[in-house]
Amino acid sequence: MQEQTNEQDNIITLEDLRPRQEKKRTFSEHLMPRLHPGILFDPNKCNGCGTCEMVCSLRNISKISPASASIKVLRDESRIKNFAIFCQHCRKPLCIEACPTRAIEKGEDGIVRINKLFCVACGLCTMACPEAAPLQDPITGEINKCDMCEGDPQCVKYCPSGALTFTKGKSFRWIKGLRWSVQTISFLFMVIVLIGTFCSLKAGALSLSCPTGVLQNIASSGTVVLVWVLSTFMILGLTLLAGRFFCGWICPFGFFLDLVDKITPKKIGLPSFLKSRMAKYGILAGAVGGSCAFGFQAFCPICPIGSICRSYGTTGTLNGANMGIVAALAGLEVTERRVWCRYFCPVGAILALFAKIGLIKIVIGANQCKKFSCVQCAEVCPMGIIDANKLREGVSPDIPMTECITCMRCIDRCPYGAAKIRFRWQKTVPGNIEL
Repeated sequence: MQEQTNEQDNIITLEDLRPRQEKKRTFSEHLMPRLHPGILFDPNKCNGCGTCEMVCSLRNISKISPASASIKVLRDESRIKNFAIFCQHCRKPLCIEACPTRAIEKGEDGIVRINKLFCVACGLCTMACPEAAPLQDPITGEINKCDMCEGDPQCVKYCPSGALTFTKGKSFRWIKGLRWSVQTISFLFMVIVLIGTFCSLKAGALSLSCPTGVLQNIASSGTVVLVWVLSTFMILGLTLLAGRFFCGWICPFGFFLDLVDKITPKKIGLPSFLKSRMAKYGILAGAVGGSCAFGFQAFCPICPIGSICRSYGTTGTLNGANMGIVAALAGLEVTERRVWCRYFCPVGAILALFAKIGLIKIVIGANQCKKFSCVQCAEVCPMGIIDANKLREGVSPDIPMTECITCMRCIDRCPYGAAKIRFRWQKTVPGNIEL
């Protein structure tokens, strides 16, 4: 028995040869993410000549044989349309998870490679890939996949029409740095400098009022005060110009939720019966109706935005019930990102109504968009309004500006320039945005 045990201990398994290593992002990678190289394809420039297939096969097997290339051009002669299939080197490659022998690896340089030593040509990677990019050589039976020629793609170099271009990715996300700076300054200004209540802040001649608080004041007092109405124009006017910019860049509670999101564990999911984006309009109606019935601002005492603003100073409620509400709402971050902003915030409900008729919109679907495999915009969106499934189907999703907080994470994250801000009246055809 002991001899059999020793023999089993000496057996070398696949786990010993190909141990799966957990990837952990360092703090520096959060601040300065690694470059994500890629090849961009413009179907409007492709003439279907097949030069890319020839030079690729020449590199793979030292002779011209398009069937052995790692790139394949699909030609529709009736519509005069061409489309190139090649590996997109996804951030989270599905082919790696599907490979039973772990022959596929993603290197530190962002390039996804096949180790032919372990590849058994089962074809599961091709079935898992949204673009079926790992191509099986009909002659040799081997799986060929683009490795970007180790950073110097020959197909890009020799493409006569310029349909293929190489990008090393973004080295610095300036929008992210700017947003965090604005959020930090806004938080310190509203919480520490302007001690009091967010329902009404005043700095010299500048007066700023929460639109939800003003509605509750009008409902509770039965009086419309012009000063109250005018003091809301700054936020509402900003919403008309830039969408729910306040929610994504200025709101102190939104900034607090973004910080909490950085330290929360893996999301456990919010119950489906709570996932209604119409709920915030119901809470808004309840707040106004309650104020009318009780004669005071019904929602303001428990408003997380006001509670944050009132939390500092000798008269603050740092240890009071208000901050308990803030902590409870922040705890919802373990289910989804910005749950309060998505489903329950009455302030966001008012801003959403104005954003619906605002001047701008965000569109995703430029020619450079790797809809099938990238979906970075959907992953980074804190409001969960970008449909990753539509992207994988090759469809440009519509972005509802009523739910978009104009944080511009999608624009900042997209390495291919496919996410853009447009004026609402601009007619944009998904997939044919001029860059």
